[in-house]
Amino acid sequence: MFVQGFGEILTDILTVNPAFSDLPSASSILDTSNYTFQALTFGKDAEGFVQHSHAISSIQYVDGVVASGASSFDSGILTVINYASDATNGASSYIPSGTYLLFSSTYNSVPNDPSPLDRRLERGSTLSNNLTTSTASGSFTSALPDLGHYANPAVDGQLSAVWNKVGGFPPSGGNDYHFYDKDKDLIFTGTLSSDYNLSGLMDRNGFLTVNPQSVTDVVNTNFTAGAIVFSSVGFTPSVGKLKIRTRLNRGDAMSLVAFGSVKHIGIYCLDLKSILAEGLTPPYNWNCLNNNRKYKLVAKATILDNPIFHRDAAGLSGFGTLLATNSVIINLNLDFK
Repeated sequence: MFVQGFGEILTDILTVNPAFSDLPSASSILDTSNYTFQALTFGKDAEGFVQHSHAISSIQYVDGVVASGASSFDSGILTVINYASDATNGASSYIPSGTYLLFSSTYNSVPNDPSPLDRRLERGSTLSNNLTTSTASGSFTSALPDLGHYANPAVDGQLSAVWNKVGGFPPSGGNDYHFYDKDKDLIFTGTLSSDYNLSGLMDRNGFLTVNPQSVTDVVNTNFTAGAIVFSSVGFTPSVGKLKIRTRLNRGDAMSLVAFGSVKHIGIYCLDLKSILAEGLTPPYNWNCLNNNRKYKLVAKATILDNPIFHRDAAGLSGFGTLLATNSVIINLNLDFK
């Protein structure tokens, strides 16, 4: 669905003053790159931001006592508890519906219906309230984000130590995870790393950059510079259509499904007026650690199925082996007519 922000971008294009071309200090405002797709985000149901691997586990407490000295944030380990471990081929896969069913009396796992007036993916709070109420929250409480989508705290100096609870994407250097069954018995352990963070493609607020050189035809599978804008048979600019493709690779896919998977994907352009109001003029070069870009939501996709669906197969773990060694490709089809 295209949202109100898309119309605002079109209005900006049609009304920008062409006289800027005569001003060396302002001519860059007319560059077409300022008005193209610039970022993607991933989101889900708002209440899910305190469920799944966001939940603060008591597994590592001594005799279940919080004051036992064990970390209330699982010592930085990503804790994955599969409450549907008795499902067919699901013993070693993370099945979000198991969490939905177990906590259905208090947990509404349905994402917001999309609205053309949306400014963010989820309209409700996506704050990690389980951390704000913890006595161990410390100095990072004020830094917790409420973005409407997954953040990327692994690259945030204030939040990197609790990325495993704030959620979204793991560090690039690897991080331990522990996988438990519905009875909270440890099944296996491993490590996972973020390709997005390894390549510097996502900022701390979870904005995945779009490859500025990516508008191409047919199959471009080079994701090293970000999401790809491309055309293909039946989806060409001449008929008012385009596609955007991104890849959730290994650790990024594992982490997202552990936190409850993906139910929204947002597409963004630059909020040029807001950036200019801060005295910043183009070009706005991408820097994942110091991103001065501001974004405007222009389109969103909302889904109920799990796009990171996986199951055990041929004796291999769905989560620890199959998802860990394969990629999830997501295509967004844009029809401007």
